Amino acid sequence: MELKFVLDFDGVLFNSAFEAYSVCQATVADEADCRQDVDFEEFLEFRGFVTDAWQYRRLFHPGSRLAQIADLPLVEPVEADWAFAERFFATRARIMRDRDWPKIMSPYDFFFLLKPLLLDQPERFAILSTRNVESIRQTMAFYDADVIEIFGQEDIRRLGSKIEVANHQGWLEKGRYLVAYVDDMNSHLEPFDGKVHLPLHADWGYDKTEASSLSQHQVLTIIQSMLKIARPQDSGPNDAAQI
Repeated sequence: MELKFVLDFDGVLFNSAFEAYSVCQATVADEADCRQDVDFEEFLEFRGFVTDAWQYRRLFHPGSRLAQIADLPLVEPVEADWAFAERFFATRARIMRDRDWPKIMSPYDFFFLLKPLLLDQPERFAILSTRNVESIRQTMAFYDADVIEIFGQEDIRRLGSKIEVANHQGWLEKGRYLVAYVDDMNSHLEPFDGKVHLPLHADWGYDKTEASSLSQHQVLTIIQSMLKIARPQDSGPNDAAQI
């Protein structure tokens, strides 16, 4: 079987919450019917339930706010939500014209520790994110790591969900891939439970941690060990015996 590591972007490789907050603020800056008083702490609490940019309208538009943030995944988008998403991505595209804009992203230690493996074996890795592809690509390029496949919000909207993107890529085909999927959102991991060999919950992202959540070093150790097993010819006799 072919080894594949599928990685979320926001909350796993990069702490991009402040970037999303900045884009939201710029999006609503000239809209009188939107809140201008959302602070970063409130945004972070809301961010933990967001899977698509249109949902930010439910935070910034007073008439669309939810009584319970946890109900956000149950909300069906309306035309005004999609219009907000269009403005959001147009605003991000404008901000991205500044070549240094990725500096607003904060790479986790996990990214820097993983980067040598990405560069050495790019075919083993892929990014699967609700973020739009171009912003991911530009960020990875800024950090000299734009070497792996990227599947983003465009793919998710086209196919319906993260699990459907994975299925479309053949990653869920029995006997073909051995997949480890790393995500910080439990709601994103749940559909992969029983579908991939290792659904790994990152404890350093935006969602609440659980007993099964793993630290950055624990996930890195799993990835390193699996790569070592997949390439025994690269290990010495003693290393192979220890695995």
